[in-house]
Amino acid sequence: LFAAIVSFKVAFFLLAYQGIAWLYSAWPLRLKRFAFVSTFVSSIASLMIVFSGFILASPSESIRQLPFSVIVLLAMAYTFSLPVKDFKDIDGDRNDGVRTIPVLFGENWGKIVVAGGIFLSFLLSVAVFNEFRLFWWAMLFGGFSFWLVGSMQKEKGAVTYRNIFWWILGAIFGYSLVFGYFIFNG
Repeated sequence: LFAAIVSFKVAFFLLAYQGIAWLYSAWPLRLKRFAFVSTFVSSIASLMIVFSGFILASPSESIRQLPFSVIVLLAMAYTFSLPVKDFKDIDGDRNDGVRTIPVLFGENWGKIVVAGGIFLSFLLSVAVFNEFRLFWWAMLFGGFSFWLVGSMQKEKGAVTYRNIFWWILGAIFGYSLVFGYFIFNG
């Protein structure tokens, strides 16, 4: 209701987000049970939030100015990266019949699959934006993220299943600074 006061378009995207979240977690569909479908659905829900923010910042209040390549990159990056959240409750997901990547591949191979997806997300940014000067930077930050996911521990250590999100977000922030520098300073 309060979003509609700000903008009906934003309210629509937030309502769409809620609808997607319901399909993700509630019966009869409960899409979170299916490993790759669940992360794609979560990425679409995440895009609804991005669209809301873009509409609020855009002078035309339209997502038409948002390049399609950015939408595709974000959808793919979210799809590849969101499974990192599934490591914190492998036993519970297994018991509930939720087939996440760590449940399907096991904890160790699941880390490799998820870390590979995150690494690929960094490399995709180079290809999508046709900015090959960023290749080594994408390799550096993507490799660091791969290492972070591969070395995370269940409970002890600097990088755990509960705080991996913040570590990856830090790597994305660092890469974004380098990315912005190259894009805006030619």
